[in-house]
Amino acid sequence: MKIDFFVENSMGDPTPWCRTDVVGPDQVDLLACLLLDDGGLSLGHTISWLDEGLSRVMSVRDAQRAFVDWWRETWGADIYNKEVKIYSLHDETFAVTISLDDFEKALRDWKAFLLSF
Repeated sequence: MKIDFFVENSMGDPTPWCRTDVVGPDQVDLLACLLLDDGGLSLGHTISWLDEGLSRVMSVRDAQRAFVDWWRETWGADIYNKEVKIYSLHDETFAVTISLDDFEKALRDWKAFLLSF
């Protein structure tokens, strides 16, 4: 999995952004869509949301749960012991599956990038 983090200007303000090679239907970058879904909330809420996602990943890794879901405003993830399905909350067939390891790395790296921003 390839993921790039960068800053883009949005309405004159620097904004954290990302792009990955995790594309789904119509070549939409579904992992980036999930990571960028901030629910309209502040950076502090996004960090808490990422911490919750990482906690859920660890609960599956530690076999405390066989499955957990994690979602925000528009995008969600079903987390299993080996893979994660990323999907639109408006159309669950608009989805892609990646490994649990790649998903965890993406969450950790996105959080680290946001904290450095």
